[in-house]
Amino acid sequence: KRFAVALVRSIPSMLRKSSATLLSRRCLSTSANPVGWARRWNAEIRNWISMEKGGQEKRQKRDMPTRDQNFDHEKWSIHKDPKRHVRHFVTWGYSAATQRILFPDLALIFSSSALLTAFNHVAEIPMYMPPEPIVLPSVALGLLITFRTNTANMRYNEARCLWGEIVNTSRDITRIALQWMPQSKDDAFGKAQAAKVCRMTKAFSIVLKYHLTIDGGNPDSRFSRSDPDLPALVKAELRKELSTVCFSPSDPVQARELEDCLSSSHRPLWTIQQMCNASHAGIWARCGDRPDRAIRDGQLLERHFQRLCGAMGACERIHRTPIPTAFTRHCSRFLMVWCNAMPFVLWPIVGTATPLAATFVAWAMLGTEDIGVQVEEPFDVLPLFQYCQGIAATCDGMVKDAHNDHITLSKDLEVERTGPQILVEDMEALEASFNMRNAAQKL
Repeated sequence: KRFAVALVRSIPSMLRKSSATLLSRRCLSTSANPVGWARRWNAEIRNWISMEKGGQEKRQKRDMPTRDQNFDHEKWSIHKDPKRHVRHFVTWGYSAATQRILFPDLALIFSSSALLTAFNHVAEIPMYMPPEPIVLPSVALGLLITFRTNTANMRYNEARCLWGEIVNTSRDITRIALQWMPQSKDDAFGKAQAAKVCRMTKAFSIVLKYHLTIDGGNPDSRFSRSDPDLPALVKAELRKELSTVCFSPSDPVQARELEDCLSSSHRPLWTIQQMCNASHAGIWARCGDRPDRAIRDGQLLERHFQRLCGAMGACERIHRTPIPTAFTRHCSRFLMVWCNAMPFVLWPIVGTATPLAATFVAWAMLGTEDIGVQVEEPFDVLPLFQYCQGIAATCDGMVKDAHNDHITLSKDLEVERTGPQILVEDMEALEASFNMRNAAQKL
């Protein structure tokens, strides 16, 4: 009993000693190397700023869109970090939405509210109004902004799903071409046609990216959209990217394909047609004296080409068809009138703090509307360059596997068949008997 009482009495002192020890260790570790602590925080803040910018260090003008990037484990950990609220507050100045509405929208509202505050401060009869004219239409304004934002998010989600379809279909086309078009290791013609299909598969995603964006959507080359030489600069950038990823200028055949692609009036459709040409040639050479097999094998790849063409057409539909512009114009006018009338309601409540309060309310409303407008054009926000890099890496990886004989071709199979097999001659006799049986049944 005495031992238990002594143990209970000693617990508080033990806790005080342990907490003091931990605190002293923390203070010593922090004060012993303050430079390392500052460097860690500096690196973390830089990482926050890079995340806020979307990793786009080349976005030098505030009107340029912020293109998101594909998330990995590191980005997800930062995104869900408990310090995310502090991070978002620290990087407030780097927010693309805030930068876009800073001038002239927020500047105009702050100036008008400051003039109203100064006038009311010296006037005998201040200017203000009851809150009802602002509160009553707020419901309609909220519904209007919510409709636009939700519709824009639906367009964004559809565009992402379409590019996911393009990625998956590109993998399927490459896999089928490398597996079924060459008949054996020594089939040079089949390998050449399969290689052409792989080149055009990579080229399709790249030219579609340039087809849907004004500057190509690359992170390292953000051209000014007001530059009169923008089309020439974008075409030169496209030539450089195709030469690096798809075509070898030192090969005469591929150099000719590059020039034909650049001179085409619809480059994505041209690449699909070249895939069809290469697959047709390879399958026709493979079928021998059985043209029915060419039709059967051609339909297998044709379905995937149709999927690419359908995804491309859906992307063009999203790009060329905005949300009905009447909603955008009415929402913009409604919102500007509402925000500029807000200081007349805030003056009796907050007094001289009216400019700050009105600017904060306008920032919240205008920022939400601006994000909806930016997301409405999803291909200027999605990281299309990363999707193209993923397609190219997948195609190159499968081509490397085929080069290293990790893909077994038809005539290279060494299989011991255990049961009776139907040979070509027996197959012809079976088809003849089947036709005769059908004819007898019809009679």
